[in-house]
Amino acid sequence: MNNAKSADIIIVGAGLMGASIALSLSKAGKKVFLLEKEVCACHASAVNAGGLRRLNRALEEIPISVAAMEMWPQLPKIVGNDCGFQPVGQVRIAPDEKSMTLFEKRVTEVEALGFFHEELVSSAEIKQLVPAYTGSCKGGIVARSDGHALPAQALRAFFNTACSAGTEPFTRCKVVDISHGKEGFTVVAEDGRLFTSEVVINCAGAWGKSIATLFNDQLPIEPVALSMMVTARMKRFIHPVVGVHGRKLSFKQMANGTVVIGGAHKAFLDKTKEKTTISISEVRKSAETVMKYFPIMAKASIVRCWAGIEGVMSDGLPVIDQSQTTPGLFHVCGFSAHGFQLSPMIGRLVSSLVLGKKPELSLAAFSMNRFKIPD
Repeated sequence: MNNAKSADIIIVGAGLMGASIALSLSKAGKKVFLLEKEVCACHASAVNAGGLRRLNRALEEIPISVAAMEMWPQLPKIVGNDCGFQPVGQVRIAPDEKSMTLFEKRVTEVEALGFFHEELVSSAEIKQLVPAYTGSCKGGIVARSDGHALPAQALRAFFNTACSAGTEPFTRCKVVDISHGKEGFTVVAEDGRLFTSEVVINCAGAWGKSIATLFNDQLPIEPVALSMMVTARMKRFIHPVVGVHGRKLSFKQMANGTVVIGGAHKAFLDKTKEKTTISISEVRKSAETVMKYFPIMAKASIVRCWAGIEGVMSDGLPVIDQSQTTPGLFHVCGFSAHGFQLSPMIGRLVSSLVLGKKPELSLAAFSMNRFKIPD
């Protein structure tokens, strides 16, 4: 095709996963095209809560999460930007004895895997760590060097560094078809642009299912709109990121004094228009939960609410695997609203996978085989 642009590898989706993978592959000497349907990635990658959490991770994700956390302090060397990294710790509070028993079991399981970042703490230490919390408390778990960062800043840093390393980006480039033949892949954009490559990586996030469907791959991803709130600046009253077991609450105070509030409260999602609308009833529930446990927040002024579109998998774990039907196609999506912290390490692991090398950490838990329907 004389009018088609050619690369070694095409990545569909220029969010943080796509940009991180593009950076690693470009550094490995590959010609990479990064295709993005918007002007810039503006859904999950840019508007998530920014949590950097090993705490309470799915056990399958812990090795990647621990390795990724070692990379976050090194980001100034990797992408020339600290991405707003704040290692203030993360705390999860047990409001009752049942929750504390679950935490004790949890820490035992984590330590049996050879990881020791999660620490059981008493109710007295919770009070020291989170003095503004007034709910019931039987103790908790802590990961003291977890924290948070700035999603939009991180996305720009990875994207710009990938481009500086040789990645060629194409924006307003919505993929409507991908075909595969003897000479590789042909990717067709909505505006008629054509791209060819030997490898395609599906990093389309909440839209990953539609890419997979083109090749009869099963990816049970559900697009979900999750809402967030941020307050006006307040005098410092909390340092770690806080969650309460069994409650829909994610709570942190940023370096500038604003308080970011999440908790997986859903907004309305128009899948056709790819637009979100805040649910007032869900925002009210979130505010009531916050004020119940942090009465100081009764004085807070909410200045903005928003909702990003996340791709949530049926089992809560991402897919990081080769296609089951098509050689040269890889799926890296479905991070279920908790992929931000993993992203630096995902770039390294997927780069190895695509280049035919053994990834430094096992990806077996994220195989597509787990979705096969028994005969």
